[in-house]
Amino acid sequence: MSGPRYSIIHGEAATDPRLKGKALQVLCMLGRHTDRGGWCSRSQVKMAEQLQCARSTVQAAIAILVECGYVQQQERFHPNNGKRSHEYRVLLDDKRPAEFINSLDDYDDDEDDVTIDPASPHAGIPASPMPPQNRHGDAGPEPASNRTIPSNNDLEREARAPLGSGSEIRRKLDAGAERAALAEVARADEAFMSQFRQWPKQDTDNIVRSHGSWLRLSAADRVAASAAVPVFIAKLRIDRAHCRFFTFIEERKWLDLASKTGGVSPAGVPLPIEPGTDLWWAVFWRRWKAGERVKFMFEQAFPLGGQARQGIGVSANAVPKQDEVAALVTIAVRDAAGNQTAEFHAWADRMAQDSLFRFNANDLRMPFIKVPSQWPSDLAQTVTRAG
Repeated sequence: MSGPRYSIIHGEAATDPRLKGKALQVLCMLGRHTDRGGWCSRSQVKMAEQLQCARSTVQAAIAILVECGYVQQQERFHPNNGKRSHEYRVLLDDKRPAEFINSLDDYDDDEDDVTIDPASPHAGIPASPMPPQNRHGDAGPEPASNRTIPSNNDLEREARAPLGSGSEIRRKLDAGAERAALAEVARADEAFMSQFRQWPKQDTDNIVRSHGSWLRLSAADRVAASAAVPVFIAKLRIDRAHCRFFTFIEERKWLDLASKTGGVSPAGVPLPIEPGTDLWWAVFWRRWKAGERVKFMFEQAFPLGGQARQGIGVSANAVPKQDEVAALVTIAVRDAAGNQTAEFHAWADRMAQDSLFRFNANDLRMPFIKVPSQWPSDLAQTVTRAG
């Protein structure tokens, strides 16, 4: 590719306070790879590597850009290999300086490295208000609208519509201002915010949609949903899953939770944690440091012979949070030669002092485990043992 590279995005994005986190950077990266129609195919994995962040961060940024009306996202199915990929359209102003557009552009594969078909489904779809043309700059027939972004109401449709000119731009900006005002109303609703603040990644969630869904609940449903929030969040941590707050409300997830657990109280029916997982080790070491006997818990998780492994059940408010899990250290059980590592040997000796003689490489059958510190001696002053 020859010539200088520009990032072609809408100018309002530079000062839009709604673009939090990596949203503006992701928009700029997409803007570097658009064709004349505003479309590009850019791997989320590659963008995450360039921005030195997790792919989930890029996905959250794209969700914000779609919601704010700067990007249109479309899924493509490739019949030749059965894979799916995503393409993005950077929505632009009514004028695009021709000198900023390269006539030839390269296309990156999406996250599953799918080759883009020469006959793109976007052929003939213009970037408003450019004349119809395909990716290679050739004129094409006038297409039907390709906007497939779902909208719940007129306000969202206005906010997500591409910017045009004159009164269209003003309506777009007014819609953004109205959404900002609705967000302030949501933040002033303490009953709503007391639940919303608990939600994982709530800083990238749709507070306006969440608040609207919350207001549509009956008083009884709000009470039931509020009681289920900490339990549902704990289960998300156990399942390593993610769910937006408005999805929890609109799909009435607390009802599914009640049918599976039999209750939604944070101190109610225990939630199961699989043996040997990071959460299991966090609970194991928490109990050990508190002086509780953990021999039975260990032997259930790592039984002799061909017996089934058993996890533990903990109440929702006792499920380890991310900071507790992150504080643990990963050590190898064996080295490359198949011998026990020095760190694991030290921990095995330490656990033998508590009569946990089966804390050994043969019974664990795991290549790595989580421990409170690399060496047991590092905890000598902090651990209190039961007499």
